[in-house]
Amino acid sequence: MITSRSSNSSSSSSSYNNMDLDLKTIHDYQENEKNVAMQLTWLGHAAILLQINSFTILFDPFLSNRASPFGFIGPYRCRERGFKSFSELPQIDFVVISHNHYDHLDKTTIKEIYAERKNSKHTKIICPLGLKKWFVRLDISKEQITECDWWDDIEVSKIEDDIKVDDSNALQEALSLANKKITISAVPCQHFSGRNIFDMGKSLWNGWVVKSQDASYYFAGDTGYRSIPDNCSEEDIEKYPFCPVFQQIGIIHGPFDLASIPIGPVMPVGMMSPIHASANDSVNIHIDCKSNHSVAIHWGTVENLGIDNIEYGPSELHTELKKKNISKEQFHEIIFLKCLVCHPYINQGHWLKNTFRNS
Repeated sequence: MITSRSSNSSSSSSSYNNMDLDLKTIHDYQENEKNVAMQLTWLGHAAILLQINSFTILFDPFLSNRASPFGFIGPYRCRERGFKSFSELPQIDFVVISHNHYDHLDKTTIKEIYAERKNSKHTKIICPLGLKKWFVRLDISKEQITECDWWDDIEVSKIEDDIKVDDSNALQEALSLANKKITISAVPCQHFSGRNIFDMGKSLWNGWVVKSQDASYYFAGDTGYRSIPDNCSEEDIEKYPFCPVFQQIGIIHGPFDLASIPIGPVMPVGMMSPIHASANDSVNIHIDCKSNHSVAIHWGTVENLGIDNIEYGPSELHTELKKKNISKEQFHEIIFLKCLVCHPYINQGHWLKNTFRNS
């Protein structure tokens, strides 16, 4: 069982204005990591800062103003990101990208991350197949970029600085003893790729799983669940086939301590449903992937991404959860720019459960 404790902050649009990123909790993680199984901060839209087993991972950082090849037109970010510079954040170990759409892969933000000295030679990119060359064109070293196909796994360990990496025996011994270790896995989703008419479908689109010995996390990225026509009645929705990959993810990688699942945009339904999740879809993904605790992303941040209200998501989610008798403590919106902390409980040397709280 997972318990959740939320602050009194509202999730309405007014609560997003002039908010600052919870930098104290983010930096305190470095001192408290032995007592924190996992810590997540929602930076708006699909941008997630995940801290797990000493690693700091940034997912889909669209943190500039415009999700478009043009600076004067197209979807735009209408919420401040809450910090001025990446110098204020811890060193980023990995930037993980789900696909190449402008609201998930933002050149301005990527360049800003690598302009920060502590990140320039340290931060690694993990991305879907076909995207490596995009990062190379930004003068990021090929050695810092890893492409992944669906179901690929990457195991990463931190070892002491004094280990000689050219000594294979010493390196293997250090890796075998390392407890600061995570596995990052690429998983399928139902979406598409393309930044212009010439590169449509030429790179892959992924969800991601991150696991340590103490915690597991699923980032669904940007995805649809089933394709339905316009004016489809609520009774008829379940008659349409759904994407089976979320059940596969649950079987292979689940259950998850925490998942980030997108909601919206959803209008017009016939166009959006194959590639974006409605509240009904998101609850089904939560169930299929075997998530114990999920938070809603991909809402409340970017205007003109669809024709529905930017605030679509939370109230519709609550309605769908009620229909399926699922507690709002199991799947809910997360407070913007605040940390969701997963504290492990220990009993006789074994992890029993994870308790979440909003900082």
